[in-house]
Amino acid sequence: MNNISLTNRHLFIPALIAQDFLADSSHVHVVFYPQRQVLLLAPSSDELFKGLHKTSMQMVKTKNLTGDKSISLEEILLDHEIDESDRLLSYQLDAMNIMQVFF
Repeated sequence: MNNISLTNRHLFIPALIAQDFLADSSHVHVVFYPQRQVLLLAPSSDELFKGLHKTSMQMVKTKNLTGDKSISLEEILLDHEIDESDRLLSYQLDAMNIMQVFF
C-alpha cells in the first residue's frame, strides 16, 4: 500500500514513501495552512523550510519492521477543527523534499 492516510489521528506514511522523504530523520518540521487546507512537512535537517515557515517539530515513529512511519497530528487536528476520521489523503512530494498533504 503506497497511500498516505490519517489513522487514529496520526499521519501514516508507508515505507516506500518514507524512505525517499524521511531517510533517517527522527523528527519533521510541520506547519498547517488552514486557508489552503494543506499540511507541509520537511525533514528536521531542512533549516531553510524552518526559516520560511512557522513550524512545530514532531517525532517520527517507526510503526513496524517494514519501515512504515507515523507522525502525530492530534494537536493540529484539534487546533484547526479538522475532521479526525480515518481516511486516505492526497499528497505531493516535491523536488526540494517538501511534502504537501491535502485535507
